[in-house]
Amino acid sequence: MNRLFETLERLPTSKECKFLPPVANYEKDFVSRSTADTGLPYFEFVGDLNKSESDVREYRLIRLPNGLTAFVIHDSLESKACAALDVNVGSLADPPAFQGLAHFCEHLLFMGTTKYPKENDYNAYLSANGGYSNAYTDLEDTCYYFEVTYDALEGALDRFSQFFIDPLFTEDCTDREVRAVDSEHKKNIQSDMWRQYQIEKELSSPDHPFSMFATGNQATLSGAAAELGVDLRGKLLEFHAKYYSADIMKLVVVGRDSLDQLTEWAVSKFSPILSKGMTKPLFKGHPLTEREMGKFIRVKSIRQQRTLDMTFALPDVKPFRQTKPSRYLGSLVGHEGKGSILSYVKRRGWATSIVAGRSPTSAEGFDMFKVTVSLTELGLEKYEDVIRVVFAFMQLLQSKKPQKWFQDELQRVSEIEYKFLEKSEAVNLASNLANTMQNRYLEPEWVLSDGMLLNEFDEELIEWVQGFLVPDNFRILLAARELDVDFGLTEKYYGVSYRVDAIPDALMQELRGELRFDELSLPEPNLFIPDNLEVKGQKTSADPTAEPTLLRLAEGLELWFKQDDRFFLPRGEVRINIENPRAYESPLSSIFSQLFVLVLKDSLSEITYDAQVAGLWFDIHESVDGFSISVDGFNDKLPQLLRILLTTIKNYKVDDTQFEVYSREVRKKLDNVRHAEPYSHVQTNTHYLNYATVWRYSDKLSAFPLVNKQRLQKFIESLFEQTRVQMIVMGNFAEQDALDMADMVIDVLGSKPLPDYARQWSRVLLHNPGSYVHYATMPEDANVNSSIDVSIYTGLTQNDWERVVLDLTHIIIQEPFFDQLRTKEQLGYITYCSDRKYSDGHMTLRLLVQSETNPAYVSQRISHFVRGFRKRLVDMTQEEFERYVNSLKVKREEKLKNLYGETSRYWTHVCSGYYLFDKIDRDLANLAIVGKDDIVAFWDKYINPSTALSLTSLTAAIWSTKIAQPSDEDLVKYPEISIALHGCLLRDGISNPTLEAVDAFVQSLAPGDTEDEALARMIQALCQPVATLGEDAEKTAKAIEKISEPASYVRTALSMAIEQASRDQSVAACNGDLVRPSVMVNGKANELTVGDNCGGAKSSLKNIGVIKTPDGAWVFREASTFKATLCQSGAPIPTRPLVPKYK
Repeated sequence: MNRLFETLERLPTSKECKFLPPVANYEKDFVSRSTADTGLPYFEFVGDLNKSESDVREYRLIRLPNGLTAFVIHDSLESKACAALDVNVGSLADPPAFQGLAHFCEHLLFMGTTKYPKENDYNAYLSANGGYSNAYTDLEDTCYYFEVTYDALEGALDRFSQFFIDPLFTEDCTDREVRAVDSEHKKNIQSDMWRQYQIEKELSSPDHPFSMFATGNQATLSGAAAELGVDLRGKLLEFHAKYYSADIMKLVVVGRDSLDQLTEWAVSKFSPILSKGMTKPLFKGHPLTEREMGKFIRVKSIRQQRTLDMTFALPDVKPFRQTKPSRYLGSLVGHEGKGSILSYVKRRGWATSIVAGRSPTSAEGFDMFKVTVSLTELGLEKYEDVIRVVFAFMQLLQSKKPQKWFQDELQRVSEIEYKFLEKSEAVNLASNLANTMQNRYLEPEWVLSDGMLLNEFDEELIEWVQGFLVPDNFRILLAARELDVDFGLTEKYYGVSYRVDAIPDALMQELRGELRFDELSLPEPNLFIPDNLEVKGQKTSADPTAEPTLLRLAEGLELWFKQDDRFFLPRGEVRINIENPRAYESPLSSIFSQLFVLVLKDSLSEITYDAQVAGLWFDIHESVDGFSISVDGFNDKLPQLLRILLTTIKNYKVDDTQFEVYSREVRKKLDNVRHAEPYSHVQTNTHYLNYATVWRYSDKLSAFPLVNKQRLQKFIESLFEQTRVQMIVMGNFAEQDALDMADMVIDVLGSKPLPDYARQWSRVLLHNPGSYVHYATMPEDANVNSSIDVSIYTGLTQNDWERVVLDLTHIIIQEPFFDQLRTKEQLGYITYCSDRKYSDGHMTLRLLVQSETNPAYVSQRISHFVRGFRKRLVDMTQEEFERYVNSLKVKREEKLKNLYGETSRYWTHVCSGYYLFDKIDRDLANLAIVGKDDIVAFWDKYINPSTALSLTSLTAAIWSTKIAQPSDEDLVKYPEISIALHGCLLRDGISNPTLEAVDAFVQSLAPGDTEDEALARMIQALCQPVATLGEDAEKTAKAIEKISEPASYVRTALSMAIEQASRDQSVAACNGDLVRPSVMVNGKANELTVGDNCGGAKSSLKNIGVIKTPDGAWVFREASTFKATLCQSGAPIPTRPLVPKYK
C-alpha cells in the first residue's frame, strides 16, 4: 500500500491560533537531584502540585536524564503496588503496509527480554505475587500497566522496565501472537461499536492515518509481510526502534515504599531506556475535510439498535485546559433536564438517550464533537426532525452567547468534587495519570487535577469553538438493523454493509436557516449543588468500626447503619431492597419488572439529571426478590433525592408514549441477546444451570405477546401491597438520619409488611456427582467462534477452610492455564480461569475458552491441562507456595479505598443472609495455617479425575454454526477425543474421512505409539492419496503439510489419543477400580479407594433425553428439563443472632 501521510515539521503556535497556550515548561521549577543509594541523577519538580485536600497519597514528579517523565506516589495504606508506562505513539503511526503494527507491538512486548528471556516470566512473577498486567493501544498512545503485592514491586519494575530497554520479539512468539491479534479482531467482528468505528475511519480522509485499520489481523500483518516478501519481525523491530523513545514515555509508580525508594527504582531501572528525541509523529490535516463533511452515511447494524451520530470537525481543543470548551458545550447539548434536546425528543417518543461532547476518537492536532442519539422505531422515521431539534438548540446557544453562570456552576461542582475526592484504585490512577501527562500543553502543576477542575471562563474561546457546530461542518451516520435501502458498499475488515450519500439539500437549507422550537431552553440553576459540606464524624486514634449496626428488625423492615469513621468526607450512600416475590415469579413478571425500571428512570431523568451533575447518583434495578435502589454522593441533599425516587416509584402511572417506547426497548434488548459473544452465552448457560429461578431471554420472548399497558399497571400496583424493606445507610449521617430515612421509605411506600417466610431467596441447584455437558448452538450464524465453560465443583461456600483453599488454588492455576492454552497453544483470545462461589451452595473452579476450534478439542485440552496440573502442585517449592499465600493475604488485608467499597462489602453480607462481617478475619486465620499439602489434598478430593471420590463437573459448550456439531447418535457411539480429532482435520482442510473412520483409527492406537508414527499412519489411512485428487491435489497437499507442523492441533489431538489409550489400558488392568494414593488432608493421611465412577448419574436420565457418552459423561441439550431434576439449596441461616438496637 503506497500511502504516505504528511507530518508537521514543528508544533503549531499562537500565530496559527490565537487561543493556543504555550507548550508546558518542564524545565521551570525542576531541580537537579541524585538518588540516595546509587547517586544517579534526575530532576525533581519543586512547585505546587495542587493536590486534592482529601488525598492522603504523597507525590513526586521527576524527569530522568533520558527525557522520561515520571510520577512516583507513596501510599502507606496501599496493599497493592502498580506502575503504568504510556508511550506517546499508537495506531496513527502504523506503516500503511502493516496496519495494526502498533497493536501487534503491544502484544509482543511482554514476551521476554534479554534479561528475562522466558516468555511468561513477567506474568508468572505477577501472578505468583497476586498481580496481573494489561495494555491497550489507542490512536496516539500505547499504555502498559501492572499491579502486584506491595512487597514484590521492585522485581516487577525490573521486569517491566526491560520491555522498553531490550525486548526479544522472538520469531516463535511473533508467529503465535499474530494469531492472538487475529483472534482479538474476530472477537470484535460482530460488535456494532467496532463496526461503526471502522466505518468512521474508512470514510475519513485517505490522506490522514486515522483512516487506517487499527486493530490489525492476520492479513494485514503476516499476510502483508508474505505478500511483500519481507520479515514481519524485522518490521516490528524497526517500529520499536523508531518510536519507542524515552522522550515520549510517561511513567507512574505507586507503592507503599518511601518516595526516595520509589525514586531510586524509577531512576535506576528506567534511565537505561534510549533517548531518541521526540519521535511521536504529528500529522498534517484533519481526518474530516470538506470532502468528508455533508455526508449522510447509513449503516446496517447487527443488533436491534438505532443510532444517530452527528459528527463535527473541531480543531484540537485539548490545549484549552483552563476553560475546557468542549465540556461546557457537551454539558448543554447533552443536558437531560427541562427544555433540553432530550426532553423534547423523548416527549414525542423519538429517542431514549443523548450523549454529547468531545469524541474519544480524537488525537493531537484534531478533535471531533459528537452528538449521539439513541432512536426509537418512530425516531428512526423522524431522524430528520431529531437533527432539526439539535440544530435549533445549537442556534439557541449561539443567540444567547456563552453563559458565565453555567460555567460557574460547572466550576463549583468540579471544585467540590476535587476537594472531597474519593480514593481510586491505584492501577487506575497510574494508567490515567500516565496518559494525562502526555498532553504537552498541560503544566506540571495541573496534571493531578486536569481531569476534574475548571479554572476559567473564556467567552471568546467558547464562541470560537461553538462556531464549528454548524451545518456545513458535520456529517450524519444513521445505524439500524431495519434500514431498508440498497447499501451497495461493504467495508473490508468487518464486512459492514453501508451507503454514503450527500445530506439532502432540502434538509441542509433548513439547517442553515432559522430554526425555532419554543420548548427548547437553557437549563435552570442547579438546586442539587450541596451547600452543607460539614463532616459529622471526628477523627480519633481508634480503628474504624468493623461492621454496621442493626438499628431495626421488625416485620417488613431491616435497617443497618454505620457512620463514616474511615474517610471523613461529606458523602453518603443508601441502599434499599424492596422485596416482593411477584417481581420475578414468572417470565412475564420479569419483563414487567424490567419495563417498570426503564419507565421509572425515564420519568425521573428530567428531575434527577441536575442531581447527577452535582455529584448525586442513583440507580434502580430489578432483582430476583424485588427491586433495589441505591443513592450515593454528597450527603447534603441525598434524602431529598431519595424522597423524589420513592414518591415516583409509588405513584407511577403508565404513560402511553413511555409504554410504547420502552416495551419496544425491552423487546429489542431481548432480541439482542442472541448477538452476544459465545463466551457470554456459555456464562449465561452456566448461571442458568446453577440457579433454580432464572428466566432465559427465550422464556421472556415467549411471554412477550402478553405484555400490554393494562397488565403493566396492575402489576405495578400489586408490587407495593406487601413488601419487606432491607436497607443500609452509610457515610456522613447521624443515627437519627438513618432512622428518619427508614421511616420515610415505609411511609411513602405505604405497604403491608411481607412475612419473612414469604421472602424469595435465590436458590442454588445442587449437582450430583458425575460429568455433565450442556451442548447449545450459537443463535447467530455469522460468529466464527465457539466457547466452552468448565465448572468443577469444590465443596461448600460456607466452609471457611475450603473457601480459602479454593482461592489459593485459583491463584496458583490462573497464570499457567492462560500461558498454556492462550499464549502457547493460541486456542483463543478469551481464555481465563476463575472461581465462583454460589452463596447457598457449592464453589466451582471455572475454566473458560472462546475459540475458532471445535469445543470437543478445547474440552480435551482443558482436561489434559487439569490432569497434568497435579504434578505442578506437587513440584511447587515452599518458597513459591508462600508467595501465593502472601499474595492472597495481602489481598484480604487490602484497605478500603472509598465509601462505595465499604458499603458494597457490608451490603453483600447483609443480602446473603449470612451476615458474615468477619469473613476476612476468618480467611486470614486459615491462611496462617494452610500448607502446600492442603492444596494437593484439595485437588485430589475435588478436581483430580484419578482420585476425586465424588468428582462433579458441569461443562457448558456452545458451538458455532460454522463447525460441524456431533449428532446424538455420534455422542452415543464415539468418545470425545475422536470427535475432537475429526474436527481438527476438518478445520485444517482434510475433509474426506468420516467420524466413524477417525474413531476406528483412534481405537487402533496403542500406548507405545509415538506422535510421528501415529501421524504417518493416519495420513496413510485417512487422507486420500494426493496423486488421485486431480484439481484438489494442491489443496490437500497443503492441508497435509499443515497438520504435520510441530504445533498443529491435529498432532496435539493424536498425542492426546495415545495418552487416552494408555489410561484405558491402566483402567482395564485395575478391572475398573481405581486405588487412590495417600493424600494429606489438614496434615492427616487418607487412603481412598473408589469403584466405577465413570457415570456419576442414574441411567434414568436417558429417559429425559440425556445421552451417556463412551467417556462416561452425560450430555444434554435441553437445559430446563435437566435442571428440573436437581435439588435446591435451603434458605441461609445467619452466622450470628440478629439483635436490633431499637425495637
